[in-house]
Amino acid sequence: MYQQKKIEGVNVVSCKIPHVNSVYIGIWIKAGSMYESKLINGVSHFIEHLVFKGSHKRSARQIAEEMDSIGGQLNGFTEKEDTCFYIKVLGSHLEKGIDILFDMVFNPAFREEDILKEKQVVFEEILSELDSPEDVAYNLLAKTAWKGHSLSFPVLGTFNTIKNLNRNHILDYYNRHYVKDKVVVSVAGNFDDRIYDILKPYLQKIKEIKSDNALLPPLWHKDVAIYEKDFEQVNLCIGLPSISYDLKKVYALSIANNAFGGGMSSRLFQKIREDKGLVYSIYSYPVTYPHAGMFAIFASMTSSNFRKVYDLIVKEIEEISKNGVTKEEFEKFKEQLKINLLMDQDSISARMSNIGKSLLLFDRVYLIEDALKVVEEITFEEVNQLAKMIIKPDEMTVSVVGKLNKKDKRWLENVNSA
Repeated sequence: MYQQKKIEGVNVVSCKIPHVNSVYIGIWIKAGSMYESKLINGVSHFIEHLVFKGSHKRSARQIAEEMDSIGGQLNGFTEKEDTCFYIKVLGSHLEKGIDILFDMVFNPAFREEDILKEKQVVFEEILSELDSPEDVAYNLLAKTAWKGHSLSFPVLGTFNTIKNLNRNHILDYYNRHYVKDKVVVSVAGNFDDRIYDILKPYLQKIKEIKSDNALLPPLWHKDVAIYEKDFEQVNLCIGLPSISYDLKKVYALSIANNAFGGGMSSRLFQKIREDKGLVYSIYSYPVTYPHAGMFAIFASMTSSNFRKVYDLIVKEIEEISKNGVTKEEFEKFKEQLKINLLMDQDSISARMSNIGKSLLLFDRVYLIEDALKVVEEITFEEVNQLAKMIIKPDEMTVSVVGKLNKKDKRWLENVNSA
């Protein structure tokens, strides 16, 4: 059972699941790299790290020890569009868990010595990401396709931007984003209505400052970017301009994506990996934001197979652009989508995430009944209209990470400038 309330000016959404023992509580904040300027890129993620370093009431060690003493789990993550901090606790330890979580997030110390130390940690995280060719390829694709726009910024920031962050940058950004109209609290699990009274004094203390978060749609740049590094394989990312968030279109595109490259029975996987054995990893996925979107394709292969794989992917793009998905694919992947939506209901953390993020970004919560109804109404014609509009070769932006020989590099640049 879902409930949505405004408590002390903060949106709270909850989902009771009586047959479980635990409760997930998430604090969602409209703070991510797409709200940053180039100067402070990475500040959202850096703040996520810093709040774990201690509050005015607890040290980092006390936060960890108190959470361990109640057998709870505490974590956080940052995306382009949001930051989330969450706990998982037994219902009997709800009050203690909430006190730790809200103290950490809304009463951080931001000590100078912690800022200096945490910069080293984030540098290590950036280095770790640079060792992942998949992450490098996607970041390079976003940087190339959305050139100059905040959607092109990496979530972690860069060595330069993190190095130059100071306490004033951090406090200014924190004070503009960790405020009532940019916060959603989501709760899922076994709890009773007493939770709203427990939350009330904590929500009351959150600052109430209005600030503008207007987002301008980015321009799409058709281009090729190559980052040469000694990885074992060549890693290819292809991006196509896609839709901004619209529930029915998102689900329709999901059906088309699953037919094209979203799973093991998809065209890309079956034809390029299974039939020809040219790759180990190949898949596609849609990325959707409130003001923009991208349809991305990723594949990794040996450099000798690069041109074959590239040509085969383009051939599949042209095929779906011309003829769309088949009726059989439509029916199979529509059913798969409905099953996945229902199976998501088995996860308490997924429910906490779905309701929290939905309310934060789109100002409403879509219940499972709403989602299934929308999927049921999607027609074969709607899926194909969307697939043909998006999965087409006209506006391909390409990023390649690894070692290409000079001949293939020239060929790639020429074929994409044509």
